[in-house]
Amino acid sequence: MSLDSETILLRLRHALASDRLAHAYLLLGMNPSRLEALAMRIAELVLGPRPEIHPDFHLARAESRLRRIPIERMRALMEMLALKPYRGRFRVALVCDAERMCLGGGEAANSFLKTLEEPPPDVLILLTSTQPQMLLPTISSRCIPLNVRADRAAQEPADPREAKFLADWFAAGEAPLLRAFRRAAGLETAVLEIRKEIETEMSDTDESEPEEIRTALVESAVDLRRERLLARLEEAYAQETRLREAGPGPGGIPGREIRILEELLRDLRGGLDPSLAYARACLEIAESTKMNEADTKESSWKPKKLPN
Repeated sequence: MSLDSETILLRLRHALASDRLAHAYLLLGMNPSRLEALAMRIAELVLGPRPEIHPDFHLARAESRLRRIPIERMRALMEMLALKPYRGRFRVALVCDAERMCLGGGEAANSFLKTLEEPPPDVLILLTSTQPQMLLPTISSRCIPLNVRADRAAQEPADPREAKFLADWFAAGEAPLLRAFRRAAGLETAVLEIRKEIETEMSDTDESEPEEIRTALVESAVDLRRERLLARLEEAYAQETRLREAGPGPGGIPGREIRILEELLRDLRGGLDPSLAYARACLEIAESTKMNEADTKESSWKPKKLPN
């Protein structure tokens, strides 16, 4: 279950007041900057205002153009966390984009594992990740996961290409089966264009980095952009669902298309062939649309008044 930022802060404030704060939390979501901002607000709960300048606050984030967290940085962080707090009760560590410490064979993540397994009693560890599938299971299993719900009012403006994709997706005038295959092809084309763009952006990165790291970075970036595209699609269907629920009659099963998209995301994360996953999801959405239209027609039918 995903929670908004204010609900997460309220729960952690109560946990802190009742001395039930866990030693490590993993903040999950689609926007890395918002996850980091929430983590800083959590740190503020523990350390007070402006945690970024507090002597007991420690930040680790990706370094180099390939955005990898090196093992040396994690070892330095572990040494700091082993010390007693300089001022107050806690030391707080924030690891941004924690999946980046799992690159390069996971040496940085494995070195940090001992701290997660046997943390000092006065340490709070906050990790953020937009790509939890890249985290080592030994890392994620030792944290309390917090799925952060996107704030609709503060969402980033839609990318023009995303807007075009959504316009093409909801274009009418075709038979349901043809529309399903057109949507699947459009989704595959959109992801292919995303991949080409990311590969171009990373073509001038440090050639000394191992090829497997460069490949992993490309794949993670593609996955992130694809998930953002599907999130935009889910939001569009959520708006449509709210309109159906506000109108007369049942208007179909609320959120049916959203559940199909969530299943598509699980299939992709589980390694199902993307082309097959796209086709299956689009066919199921087409069937859902037919069912919604049938429900709407049934709810709008009124029997004729019989003569006396």
